[in-house]
Amino acid sequence: MKYAFVVLALAACGDETKPDSPAEAAQKLECQDLLVHLVKISPQMATTPQLVDAKAKALPIEELQQCTAAEPEIRACMAAAADVAGVKKCIPSDDVLGCMQKASKDPATRAKCWAGDAHAADGIKSE
Repeated sequence: MKYAFVVLALAACGDETKPDSPAEAAQKLECQDLLVHLVKISPQMATTPQLVDAKAKALPIEELQQCTAAEPEIRACMAAAADVAGVKKCIPSDDVLGCMQKASKDPATRAKCWAGDAHAADGIKSE
C-alpha cells in the first residue's frame, strides 16, 4: 500500500508543463541555430564544428529563453550578421523596441519602427 501511495504521488507531481506548439518548437530550433551561429562568429571562435556545437549546447538555458523572447526581426538580423559588430547593430534602442511592440499588429508600421523611426507607431493607441 505504501508503494501505491508513492506511485500516485509521483504521478500527481508529473511534469505540468505543456508541450511546445509547432510555432514554439520552430522558434526554439531557430534560436538554437542562432546560438551556434553566434558561437561561430565570436572572437573566441571554436576551431571545429564539434567544438562549436559543444560550446553552443553548453550555454545556459537562459540564453535560449532570451532568444525566444526577442523580436523576430532581431533574431533574423543576428542570424545574418557576419561578425560581432554586425550583431551589435541588430540591437535596437529602447524607443525603437517600444515602437515595434506597440505596432505588433501593424506590419507596415512595425517595419518603419525596425528601420529606425522610433515614432512610427505614435498614432497607434496602446491596448
